[in-house]
Amino acid sequence: MTLQAPLVRLIAGFVIWSLGFVVIYAVQALGCAYHWGDWHRPILIGLYAIILIPLAWLSLPVRSGEVLAAAAVWANRAALLAAVLVFVPVTFASLCQ
Repeated sequence: MTLQAPLVRLIAGFVIWSLGFVVIYAVQALGCAYHWGDWHRPILIGLYAIILIPLAWLSLPVRSGEVLAAAAVWANRAALLAAVLVFVPVTFASLCQ
């Protein structure tokens, strides 16, 4: 395995997390601005689930003896935990004021 693949995996989780944060924040704002009503929360929950899928996949253990590959798995697990903790309010918090 080349050095490039573990480096990409090392940053992939938090890149996906940050993109997910921007998308959820933007959809939340658009839903409030355009009064999506009953569709707003299901769309946000769907986005939440879609964001968790690649983060969960990246968190699976890799069969490699490299230290960098192991660090990438743990970094992606941290990104998955951050996504769960930060994005879970879309399932219950009030959306628009």
